[in-house]
Amino acid sequence: MNDKVIVTIDREFGSGGHEVARRLAERLEVPFYDEEIIAMAAESTGYNKDYIRENDEKAPDYSFSTLFSGFDSFQTSPFAKVQEEEFNIIREIASKGSCVIVGRAADYILSEERHVSIFLFAPFEERVRRKLQIHNTMEPENLFDLPTVEKQVRQIDKQRRRYYEFYTDNKWGGRDEYDLLINTSRAGVEGAVDIIEAYIKGGKDKDLMSDLPDIVSE
Repeated sequence: MNDKVIVTIDREFGSGGHEVARRLAERLEVPFYDEEIIAMAAESTGYNKDYIRENDEKAPDYSFSTLFSGFDSFQTSPFAKVQEEEFNIIREIASKGSCVIVGRAADYILSEERHVSIFLFAPFEERVRRKLQIHNTMEPENLFDLPTVEKQVRQIDKQRRRYYEFYTDNKWGGRDEYDLLINTSRAGVEGAVDIIEAYIKGGKDKDLMSDLPDIVSE
């Protein structure tokens, strides 16, 4: 693409966010970043990649009563350094050119940068069914049952919500926070890619009144 296009994609767990983002990046012929951010943070901080993955998109876990007494120690903790480094990496990625970035409050981190922000969602039951099928297909020697996957989906949704709302002033999944909210159970993965591409090419900053006929006063 000739013009710089940055797309951030946030998502409910099991809604297909990673796959939508990957296919969109291929369609637009731009770099794609998800797990790549973990690898970059590991390289720049020197921390183990597994440690960073374990703490990826997680808010700090402490009670309100210890918020102020422990804030200085939190700021200098390895956990805080990982989050700060991931945010710096996101800014650096965006400064270099077009890209598609998954999660990690990228829409908020890049609020001063022109970008298109997407939130993907789907009904809980469909997301559970999708994750159950994916896991049991990829790991037939370690089959999950329905209650296990239901718990996993709830936990990761809660984790992502806490993370996003801790580091931003916005509501995770709120309609006022994103340019597009797409139900992937209706659109499908490829359909979601089509919608986002059409939105980008249609001009996201079009004036609300631009399609209305001229009103001539009497």
